[in-house]
Amino acid sequence: MLMSGRTLASKTVLICSIGITANPLFSGVKMHFREGLPVVDGVYVNGHGPYRFLVDTGTNINLIEPRLARTIGMNATFQDEVASPAGMTRLPGSDGNEIELGPVKAHEQRFAFSGAVHSLLPDVQGVLGQWFLSGFDYMLDLRGKRLEFGKQDLNGRRAPLRMRNGRTAVSTSLGDLVLDSGAVRLVLFGVDPDRDRGDQGYLQTVGGPQIVGLVFSRLTIEGRHIWNGNAVAIPSRTEPGVAGLMPLRLFKTIFVCNSEGYVIFE
Repeated sequence: MLMSGRTLASKTVLICSIGITANPLFSGVKMHFREGLPVVDGVYVNGHGPYRFLVDTGTNINLIEPRLARTIGMNATFQDEVASPAGMTRLPGSDGNEIELGPVKAHEQRFAFSGAVHSLLPDVQGVLGQWFLSGFDYMLDLRGKRLEFGKQDLNGRRAPLRMRNGRTAVSTSLGDLVLDSGAVRLVLFGVDPDRDRGDQGYLQTVGGPQIVGLVFSRLTIEGRHIWNGNAVAIPSRTEPGVAGLMPLRLFKTIFVCNSEGYVIFE
């Protein structure tokens, strides 16, 4: 079975330097899907564009394809050691950039230069991660295929938002799981696979491919049963305090209220 999880977690905790937009914007952009992953058109970087980017809530910085970065004059200003389930790698990147998408604009944006997503999805030039997303309240409407910005008054049980190495996580029956729109399967860290069953899968990450095992799991959030099935089991624990990655395709909509620190799932 082919399993693709585009996860990225910098070894250094990244703090977003833009303010959270709490006032209702009541506007957004259309999403469409490539290999089951949400992408948006109309991304402008430093006034250049429009480009197509993956929306990845499980990545704590933004990514841009290196050739495009050179074309629009982005120079490397740092190198970060980056962790994924496949291991560590070092990526150069650029600070102090501007992103514009639909009704919102964010300054002081950090990009790592990586062609990993572009090599898998040739029509995608980069990734919008938490360095961008954490500056806004936003809703991913996976059923309606929209990314909406601004505070929304929604009914539903609120799950407290937890920040783990610059990424959004919630407490679940399986531990603190990162909300990951770039994962196609639920991934658990520090769990040995069920070797008696012999089931294996293939996980594609920014650090490279990895053969993984599976383990049967039941997922509950705030007392609500969400899902049960085979999760990807990674014996190593890639970062403290994170039990794994939760794919957002398990839900119809996800509202992330960064300004007040909660998440509502439907």
